[in-house]
Amino acid sequence: MDLLKLKYFYTVAKYENVSSASKELLISQSALSKAIRTLEDELRMDLFYRSGKRISLNKNGEFLFTRVKQIFKELQYLEKALIEHREEDNGSLSIITTLPYIFTNLVDSFMEKYPNIHYQQVSLSKENLYNFIENGRYDICISASEFTHPNIKWIPLFEEEIFLTVPSTFPISNFNEIDLQHFKDTPFIGLSTNYSYRQFTDSLCLRYNFVPKYRVEVEEATTILQLIKNGKGVSFTPHTAIDLSEEKLKHLRIKNGPFTRKIGLLQHNNTYQAKIINKFIEHCHAYFKDIIKVQSK
Repeated sequence: MDLLKLKYFYTVAKYENVSSASKELLISQSALSKAIRTLEDELRMDLFYRSGKRISLNKNGEFLFTRVKQIFKELQYLEKALIEHREEDNGSLSIITTLPYIFTNLVDSFMEKYPNIHYQQVSLSKENLYNFIENGRYDICISASEFTHPNIKWIPLFEEEIFLTVPSTFPISNFNEIDLQHFKDTPFIGLSTNYSYRQFTDSLCLRYNFVPKYRVEVEEATTILQLIKNGKGVSFTPHTAIDLSEEKLKHLRIKNGPFTRKIGLLQHNNTYQAKIINKFIEHCHAYFKDIIKVQSK
């Protein structure tokens, strides 16, 4: 029994499909099937139930897969640790997020300290989140939604206020606080309903018996602010997305009740945590701590 045969078994067991496994391993299906049969002969036990082209792990296979999975996880950790040891502050950092403003500011300030890191922003889709939680595929997740799962840890960072943004020419823009009910007939501009931020703000509005009337729904957050400046409607803007130097917009506090969202990190419990990941987490804590200091002044 050698490591290569175990890798072949592990990949077939992971997919429970020889065709998918052969594509990942870049070998023919016949060669892969033969290698699995050889492994079974060496172990003197079958590892799969076979029904035509369909296969699934039997009890022997499940027993072996549990232990082989741990072996390859440790090998993956070793490989990452060796790369990290060799390259020190080089390497890569993949971050899942749907918070473009926060991601831009965090990475921009972190790059000043670690300019040689390769950064990758990954969209927070259901598929990518699943790969992160179940397989530890990406390094870290920045989210405005708290997730509970035994594989991950939620690290709260910041609770930010959400404002109602209106054109500076809007009659009520002279007020610092507003009641949402005054805007029941006002056209709103926002992200489409498949975005978590839109779903979140809609749920907050329902809490205060208010339903925004959306005139425009878009896919890009930057489009929203431009349309508001042009006087086409109003929208909800999180504190971290506010540009105080923009004179054509006014951001009004909502007095109906707490209109806030929590931002945090999702960290995987069962994957190798490279030094750069821990440094980025420390940077996030410091970044939001500075924001809190500014707000409290």
